[in-house]
Amino acid sequence: MLQITLLTDDSVRKRGLLAEHGLSLWIESDRHKILFDTGQTDVYLKNAQMLGLDLEQAQAIVISHGHYDHGGGLAWFPLRKSGPRVYFHPEATLPKFSLAKNLEEPHRPVGLPWRIDQIKHLDQIVTHNTSTLAIADNLYLCAEIPVVTDFEPVNTSLLVEKNDQVQVDAMHDEQVLVCTCKKGLVVVVGCSHPGIINILKYVHLFFSEQPIHAVIGGMHLENASPIRLQQTIDYFRQMGITKVVPLHCTGSQAVWTMKQQLGDVVVTACTGDTITLD
Repeated sequence: MLQITLLTDDSVRKRGLLAEHGLSLWIESDRHKILFDTGQTDVYLKNAQMLGLDLEQAQAIVISHGHYDHGGGLAWFPLRKSGPRVYFHPEATLPKFSLAKNLEEPHRPVGLPWRIDQIKHLDQIVTHNTSTLAIADNLYLCAEIPVVTDFEPVNTSLLVEKNDQVQVDAMHDEQVLVCTCKKGLVVVVGCSHPGIINILKYVHLFFSEQPIHAVIGGMHLENASPIRLQQTIDYFRQMGITKVVPLHCTGSQAVWTMKQQLGDVVVTACTGDTITLD
């Protein structure tokens, strides 16, 4: 059994909890505890305290990609040499930007607001992941997800500075967590910048003998065209996914459309909620 508690999301209903634009998930299985993303600030730590969760029990911390709203909060985590390993892609710490709306404005920084050498012990406990990596029994990371669909193009408004040049960010640093459960695979995503269907197709390549049971996280469909959204929903059906939990950057219109077409398969949730998966 897998329990996933939303420590940070863009919305909140429960009194005493905080919300911010970002994502942080606390993932518990029978044997493991994983912190997946840390939001922008220390909101996830404050919410965890309110929910009675001890995040220092984490055996691993996964930063899904190098944007401030997914890894900024790591600066507040009490890291120790003997504490959890931190997993992110080596390109996650590169300077990242969002394209300015006009040439007179500077590009808006959207990267991680810290360097490895600014956080105590971080350089000693980091594992850089660039492929598919087992981090524990039944828990895997998949990174460098290729774009293979014709309806999930690279977002040209996201930029990265590499080799002293600012260029379109293909988001090679995005990684997802794959959990093998009784009913199949649970895929945990941060923002799905490479495209949620590209991600699921890539996961299926490595775990072709198991069905994808559930997907949870940000799906970056807020500004998706109606055609892209419909093709995404159609692929969810074709893949036989039985649980979709859209969070963060998915967009309310996309969530509403998915809920209309997929019914109880789609579960809406926000900060403080816990999703249980078998």
